[in-house]
Amino acid sequence: MVFPSRISYSLHLLWVFFATSFAVNHPLILVPGLTGSGLEIKEHGAVMPHSLCRTDTKGEWMKVWVSPVQLLPGEKDCLLTRLTLTYDSESDTYSNLPNVELRAAGWANGSDAHESHLDLLYEYEFRSILNTLNEAHGYKLGKDVFIAPYDWRLAGDAHSKRQNGVGGYYPELQLLIEEAVKATGKQAVVLSHSLGCPTILHFFHKFVSDDWKSQYIHGWVALSSPWMGGSNLLQSYLGGWTLGFPTWLIPHDYVRPVQVNASSGVWMSPHPKAFGNMPIVQTPSRNFTAADVKEVVQILGKSTWGNQTGALFDKLQGPYQDLQSTPSKIKLHNWYSTGIKTGEQFIFDTDLYDGFDKAAAKTVWGDGDGLVNLLSLKQVEEVWPKDAGTSTRVFPNCSHFGILKDPRMLKALAEYLGESQNVTTLLV
Repeated sequence: MVFPSRISYSLHLLWVFFATSFAVNHPLILVPGLTGSGLEIKEHGAVMPHSLCRTDTKGEWMKVWVSPVQLLPGEKDCLLTRLTLTYDSESDTYSNLPNVELRAAGWANGSDAHESHLDLLYEYEFRSILNTLNEAHGYKLGKDVFIAPYDWRLAGDAHSKRQNGVGGYYPELQLLIEEAVKATGKQAVVLSHSLGCPTILHFFHKFVSDDWKSQYIHGWVALSSPWMGGSNLLQSYLGGWTLGFPTWLIPHDYVRPVQVNASSGVWMSPHPKAFGNMPIVQTPSRNFTAADVKEVVQILGKSTWGNQTGALFDKLQGPYQDLQSTPSKIKLHNWYSTGIKTGEQFIFDTDLYDGFDKAAAKTVWGDGDGLVNLLSLKQVEEVWPKDAGTSTRVFPNCSHFGILKDPRMLKALAEYLGESQNVTTLLV
């Protein structure tokens, strides 16, 4: 009886040796948040606001977000014009400025065209994650971890296909995941941050099938998601703000002109189903709730693309509410942070008017991550239908962007990715 047991033990040791020697990581797909993807353009005789602006890139891609040159005062108007997004409600289509082609920069490897170094935005967002996973499991950018940037001006409806030079992110993302899975033999893990979470939620619910998810997705880690928007987004309509990025990276007055005509702003706005009747904007004559955001931007007028923004609310807000559940066949790990004062209500000393551009006289603070309110962050465990494959983890006293560098989160991510690093899928 001893001899067979020794054979069994020896076979077990041999299996462990091969499992350890040939262990392969789950490919990891990193999806940035709002303004967190680099953008580059081609211009072909575009009409610009003044003579300092370049109008033709001669067939080359030119970095516009975020480029130190583009942030110079003389280049500001050029940048904001290049990022103009127009929505035609009659044809239900989006378009860029005429003769401007735009795409996300740093696809897969995080580097701009003609550059070998990691883009400034991705360096800020993902360097700690990349370093931690490289040390823990040997992850390497471009080999088994990939950055999947996108046009953050857009909500999910425009990502499904490319039209008028706009959109088309989801087919590219699907192909990236499929190629990564085929190269490694392991299912992929998607890690999204901020706006990247609603973007991936739409992808899983509306773009790919259950069979595809079962074949290609191991799990989804959603960090700091504004599942039902946040009060702070109203600042981008009322006076501009940096969306949580440091001012050395993105000046506060650069975001408003872009975000006010973007469909993603609807997703990030406080949703009435979550925020209810709580006054978010208070003026001497009236209080405005989440249900009044569309009216707010229309009062502000041309400076917030009032008519276009109103049409986008009509198109997107109701369907976005319908996405609020864990996608089938997906194991969702909902991670967020709390304990940072987060704007809930903004009190102004004058009434709103066409062209309004002011900071609040007073801010009423509540709990959250400094950018997203707690009631939005905790929708998954408190409001969404219960799902056995869904879990939540909270990291106290950590900010919206700080979570990307928080040692607790980094440790949890390394542990999660290491838990199932075996060769089962390779040996079948």
